[in-house]
Amino acid sequence: MNRSSIASIVDAYESGRYAAALTLCRSALEEQPEDPSLWTLMGMVLQAQGEFSGAVAAYERMAARHPGVLAHWANLGAAARMAGDYQKADHAYRRAVAIDPGRVSLLIDHGLLLLEMGRLGEARHRFLDAVDLAPESAEARINAALACFECGDAQRAAALIPCESEWLALPPDLKHELATVLMQVGRTDDAERLLLSADSDSVGTIVRLAQLLERTNRIARARELVSQLEHRVESLNLHERIDLLQLQAAIAMRDKNYAQALAASNAILDRTPHVQAETTALFTLASIADKQGRPADAMSCLEKVHAIQFRLAADVVPEIAHSGAEPLKVSSKWLTADEGAFRHDPRAPSAADSPVFIVGFPRSGTTMLEQMLDAHPHYASMDERATLQRCIERMEARGVEYPHGLDMLDGAATDELRAVYWSEVAKVITLQPGQQLVDKNPLNMLRLPMILRLFPNAKIILALRHPCDVLLSCYMQNFRSPAFMVLCSSLERLAKSYVNAMKFWIHHQALLAPDTLVLRYEDTVGDFPAQVERIGSFLGIQDRDFLAQFSQHAARKGYISTPSYSQVVEPVNARAVGRWQPYSRWLVPALPILQPVADHWGYDLTVR
Repeated sequence: MNRSSIASIVDAYESGRYAAALTLCRSALEEQPEDPSLWTLMGMVLQAQGEFSGAVAAYERMAARHPGVLAHWANLGAAARMAGDYQKADHAYRRAVAIDPGRVSLLIDHGLLLLEMGRLGEARHRFLDAVDLAPESAEARINAALACFECGDAQRAAALIPCESEWLALPPDLKHELATVLMQVGRTDDAERLLLSADSDSVGTIVRLAQLLERTNRIARARELVSQLEHRVESLNLHERIDLLQLQAAIAMRDKNYAQALAASNAILDRTPHVQAETTALFTLASIADKQGRPADAMSCLEKVHAIQFRLAADVVPEIAHSGAEPLKVSSKWLTADEGAFRHDPRAPSAADSPVFIVGFPRSGTTMLEQMLDAHPHYASMDERATLQRCIERMEARGVEYPHGLDMLDGAATDELRAVYWSEVAKVITLQPGQQLVDKNPLNMLRLPMILRLFPNAKIILALRHPCDVLLSCYMQNFRSPAFMVLCSSLERLAKSYVNAMKFWIHHQALLAPDTLVLRYEDTVGDFPAQVERIGSFLGIQDRDFLAQFSQHAARKGYISTPSYSQVVEPVNARAVGRWQPYSRWLVPALPILQPVADHWGYDLTVR
């Protein structure tokens, strides 16, 4: 086979004349049936035409005949991934990496495959290996950040984001992925600015911008962009069609157009999507069934999706998933009566100079309370951040065990931890003069000892809700944290974690006597004005009208990090009170577990 013939095939391929290139390849292979270059070109042409199974066969033939050649395995991995044959692709990439473990592009490609397979922990390792080898690689850092976020490590994801000076030079596909990372870590303004600098006609740009607009409650503009995509549907590839279907389902759910959301979600599942799209579609189908009064169908979808999520989580936190251990590890760290007598700290901030903490088990109404306070100009919230956890980590890095060593901290050590707290806050929010921080993180209820060591005069609001409504709502949420995936893998396991968390709070509230207002969700939605008055009195707020108008403020605010971002922009209603009753037969095994805590708070578990 002479070079001019090869050049003719390459010329036809590069000019998009794939049929001609294919004809030339086949003719040449009749003369040279084992020529690796020809088979590689054949695979490339078939791949360009979307004939992925043919491309796989071509590359597979060469990999079998020349197993020591990296390119054949890498090509086979890419083609098999496009064909949806993930097992074959995984095998091919592993063979390629074994030949050259230091090839950064291979590690990234294999990591992308592993992400689609739902093997989150392995994907993260591949990307982080690529970052170690090429820390200057924006592609490696962005994909590593995506994987870290999927593994529940938002802090590391944020740290991996490339410097802003590098953004404009990124190729379009990496700009789109970076925009996704920025949205995930709450930097929506940066994500929007990046997308607006990208090609406005690009499908990837339109998709990401529509996702951002929906996520920040700008629905009218999101609809306009979705309409643009719908007019171009025939030109979309598989992943782009799935993105469009997800947007259509999300907007239809907001419009309460359940028939359209149902059709879009089923269409996603019909396309054998990557695992994240599959789980999102199943949660949407469960929500639709719930809203249409079909609890059995809802539970069928939820059982399927939690089985998938448990498998995903087991890849990241096997020590929790397979041991029966408590996913909320901090709930087992109880102070004794002797350890709870923290020394008086004359330098401790006053209540006015301390944050207002909002705590409670997830799905208990904490986001609504946060947005009520954030609507008042005196307060500013920062969504859910692990600020107190950073303080715990700093304390333990100094060799002091948490929480048992809290009473051994002297004034200087406590000042240092407060400085860590405020430095973490400063990374995400700038308080205006006279403003007070609202620190809403539900599971800070399990960090009450740290709250009171740093801010002994702080006002704390505990959000309560009927235990069965909490369990059901958590079970219906698409949590991204692997620990929470394990926690929600069954209603019984969820009930045990709920009870452990509540027992922790009850014990430490009695021991440490925090300045606390207990707010029941049922009371708040049942008599909203009365609860506004209670909050105002507790915090000394004079103008309480701001609190009452929180839903309008939340709609204007844009990004809200929690799963209830689309609910807090609606007026207060009592639709979710007693939601658990139609699901009582599935909750029955959890009722004895919940009974002690339900009795403590005065909640009735009677099935009606």
